[in-house]
Amino acid sequence: MNKLELLKSRINGPVFSVMTPFKEVDDEIDYLTLECYLRKIFDDGGKIFYVMGYNSRFSELSWQEIRELNKFVVDTVKALDEDNIVIVADPLHCSTRVSIDFARHAEKIGADMISLVFREKFYSNEQVYKHYLAIAESTDIGILVHEMPFISGHGGHTVNWPVELLDSLAGIENVIAIKEDAKDDVYSHEVISTIKDRVAIIISGGGKRQWLEFSNLGCQAWLNGIGVFEPKLAVVFWRAKQENNMSKCMEIIEKIEVPFFDDVVSKFGWHLGIKAALQARGIMSRYERMPLLAIDDNQYKEVEELMKRLPIDEILVGEF
Repeated sequence: MNKLELLKSRINGPVFSVMTPFKEVDDEIDYLTLECYLRKIFDDGGKIFYVMGYNSRFSELSWQEIRELNKFVVDTVKALDEDNIVIVADPLHCSTRVSIDFARHAEKIGADMISLVFREKFYSNEQVYKHYLAIAESTDIGILVHEMPFISGHGGHTVNWPVELLDSLAGIENVIAIKEDAKDDVYSHEVISTIKDRVAIIISGGGKRQWLEFSNLGCQAWLNGIGVFEPKLAVVFWRAKQENNMSKCMEIIEKIEVPFFDDVVSKFGWHLGIKAALQARGIMSRYERMPLLAIDDNQYKEVEELMKRLPIDEILVGEF
């Protein structure tokens, strides 16, 4: 088994996306808080860290800041344990040439993989295939395809990636993973069935209940939701699934995940809601660099009260 095949085989269970904290005093990235957060994920059992464009706030960062953030996370996480897996990313909107530069930088700083998103308008499969192939041919690093609906070049609506395109991309040697983010269960089923034998699949957008459905079809991993504000929940859930303790899995879903998404995410949105939850757990400030704006104090009190009602400690008792 070569290096990339071995890495692919290790992409399973919870994947922890890295939230970027900012300092209200000067708007800069709060690296001290970020270091503490990365250590918390690790101490709580996290092994796979993902600097992911949206959760990591790439829209609010310069390209140089993205490079610095990528490097900081790699350095910090690998210092905790060299066997940890670190996935970094390229900018959300950029040329293929820039993506190649970021892929080479990711390889140089010791990242295990680079997540590559495609946010140019979509006109053809050939356009997307050539983009990923050009990057793959420029570096030896493992590539994760960040698959989320395209912005169509024909009218501005969004469209899912043609499954035959994903099939072609899975044939590129160093494309070893995909973040499946269509949020369409019928489509996700088709994607998983088509490419599961060649790439690791990280499902995103439907919570742990969605992953439970697809795990038996060959989907190895999921991008954390509630595990962002309490990493232990994700680790306990993964352990319970491996032990076939479905009652524990459903307890976490029904008592923590469902109320959080129903009462926080549905009202305030994922990005602002999760930052507020992180503040309520004492992990980082909800403050955002503009043009994002954190929820106001009254809204935050709602989130804070919900977080107090969630039986997190009750569920985790005796688990660690």
